[in-house]
Amino acid sequence: MAHVIQAIFIDPSIAIARLGGSSAPQDAYRWVEAVNPRSDGNTVIAPWWTLEVLSDGTVDPRMPVSVRLRDGDQIRPVAPFFEVWALTGEPGSPRSQWSEEPLTAKLLRRNGADEAALVIAIDAKNRKAARRTVNADLVFGTFPPLSVRGDDHAVHALLASSPPGVAAPMIPPGRSIPLGSIQVLRSRQQPKGRGVTWEDAVDVEVIRFRFTPARGDFYGPPQAAVESERRGIAVDKANAFLNPGAGWLDQRAKPTMQPIDTYDMLVPESSQNTNPPSLGVVDDTCEAQVTATLTLPGQEGTPFVARATIFVGPPDFAPDRRPFLSLADELQDRGDDAAQRNAALSKAQREEWVQDLFERIYETVSLFNADHFQNDRSILLKGRRLRSRPIRDDHVTTPRDHAMTNKDALRNVDYTIPASSAIEPLPLSEHARTRHLSIQDIDGLVELIAEHPNRLEKLIRQPFEAERDETVNTTTMRMPPFMRNSNAYPLTLSVWQYELLMEWVSAVTTAKALAAVVAMRRMSKDAADRRTAVLARLDRARRR
Repeated sequence: MAHVIQAIFIDPSIAIARLGGSSAPQDAYRWVEAVNPRSDGNTVIAPWWTLEVLSDGTVDPRMPVSVRLRDGDQIRPVAPFFEVWALTGEPGSPRSQWSEEPLTAKLLRRNGADEAALVIAIDAKNRKAARRTVNADLVFGTFPPLSVRGDDHAVHALLASSPPGVAAPMIPPGRSIPLGSIQVLRSRQQPKGRGVTWEDAVDVEVIRFRFTPARGDFYGPPQAAVESERRGIAVDKANAFLNPGAGWLDQRAKPTMQPIDTYDMLVPESSQNTNPPSLGVVDDTCEAQVTATLTLPGQEGTPFVARATIFVGPPDFAPDRRPFLSLADELQDRGDDAAQRNAALSKAQREEWVQDLFERIYETVSLFNADHFQNDRSILLKGRRLRSRPIRDDHVTTPRDHAMTNKDALRNVDYTIPASSAIEPLPLSEHARTRHLSIQDIDGLVELIAEHPNRLEKLIRQPFEAERDETVNTTTMRMPPFMRNSNAYPLTLSVWQYELLMEWVSAVTTAKALAAVVAMRRMSKDAADRRTAVLARLDRARRR
């Protein structure tokens, strides 16, 4: 008996698009090991098979000769592709017996349908002003969602408007803010045995669609395009058409929004006012929810449905550097099987994971101006966090009694930092890079633990941990410093990352140190409450 479609899914289910003003989307690339890195880091980006969209809506793979990130002054946008796949199996068979198969025109015909049976709907929204003011009238996006049939291969623009029926729409009637576009690509036969170099790397027969983000423009009321001592020019005149009476101009962000200073303000940054009124400016980023619906003959009341989410953000200023906390790391923290995954790793696999983690940490540190952040955001230390005598010959003395200075009890007395000079203008940043470079190798890390068994436990924050005196703007030396989680508290490793790291540390320490490690890594009630709050907020956003 022939296999039939039992379900569908979208691959990938989550993607990040990035704004860019160039008309040419960013070519594909991948991370590869840096044999001779041109700067600090363990990886570089290298070209990979890129899909060129042709005029008839089909795609043609090509291998770029280099990675080009901009065209003149215009950055190339990251415009992700999504494939639609099917789970197929014999009628009435259990899910365990189903197999994954790309959704193609041939597969649809075998199931008595064609591309028109597939509909891709996209609901793109920008909620920045709405969240900062707790005013749902300031949401703008696709009302209603845009729907495209699978046999429609034209490019469809996503034109954002204010919600219908609001008393004072921020986007006036007849105007819109472009949030990008979507195109369903045409399936074509996969070449077989013709010597095509990409035959095993790319499937041109699978039905896919592409989301292209907006340019990265700003929009505001007429006042935002007028230069004055109080306002300054924030947007071009052509984009200054928003309604000043809609509720965003001159408003302050609610204290529930952290960090507060993430919008264009009416006063200079040097002002002591930490929550000044808004210029009324918005951008063309968005979050887009995609729904694919496949209706087969005789199943009009019970179509197959699959979903995906797209997050649109600014360009990546360091695309060849890997983050130590990725979206994948965060997602792995949502399930209940993290402990089982960690336990299943062999000793060699654990060491490989730990080394990769510290390589990614080093790559992040290599981008940091620690001198600036230490002087601007380090916390004033008190009590046991201050050493009685400063580190001798160490020149990090200001701000006085602050984190990372020569009086910070967490500082290692074996390492002194010189004064800033013309030869080394950023000595703290250079010290951070040097130290992290020495421990990104597993042998260097083991040596550190042997010399200072509890060093990592003291330095690395537990998940969702924040010290009592820390604020939104200030931080201690606890790792990682100067970075923030989405709840405005200090950024930390995910729970599963921290536990796996501490388990590895335990394996290379003495039994006495092991007991201390176990005691130190218990999550406090405050940290557990913060984690619960973040997960609950994300769940509400998902169901919204």
